[in-house]
Amino acid sequence: MFDNDLVSEAAFYGKKLDMIGHLYVRPPKMKAAYPDVLFFCLYTTRLLVDKKLLLPVVKEIQARLALGEDLKKVVSRAEDSEFSLPARVIGYAGSGRSAFSASMMLDKKLQFRFGHIGFGLFSNGRHFSRCAAASIYGMLQTIYRNNTEDLQCLDYLWQAAAAISQLELGRELRKGNFLQVAQRVYTEITADPFICE
Repeated sequence: MFDNDLVSEAAFYGKKLDMIGHLYVRPPKMKAAYPDVLFFCLYTTRLLVDKKLLLPVVKEIQARLALGEDLKKVVSRAEDSEFSLPARVIGYAGSGRSAFSASMMLDKKLQFRFGHIGFGLFSNGRHFSRCAAASIYGMLQTIYRNNTEDLQCLDYLWQAAAAISQLELGRELRKGNFLQVAQRVYTEITADPFICE
């Protein structure tokens, strides 16, 4: 890992894959003012356009992200949350049999890498979709835990989630433009002068 890299790996454990070991590492200073929010935008928009993700699950994810600020009740495990997360986030214990990994580097330009293991040719779409959705919620929970004192960052996070929930798949958001869409959502919400070339 380079000094300007943010790295995430969500590995799934247990017979029912109902636990996520989440490794999330970022340097204390990055060129973006709110790198966690930018990373969430990149990660979520990339997953939403993945061809393995079932369309009903995309719609379910977007419906949940539309909660906006109320997502705080969900990721903080509040009793009055409107839904429960599909997996419990636990300490990272190394590679599970199924995992999503992603990294973001901010150097001369924005670079984003995304990959997954354990979701090969013989894995079904339902398995992939369940884990993909859980990894997004696990990411939200991790970012929330890491920024409980930074209320501005969290406010931008909820706004980003709500904005992504409104994107029309296939028109506004496609596999070929997820990077630009994520950057646009981030910039419009945060007004961060950081420019991704």
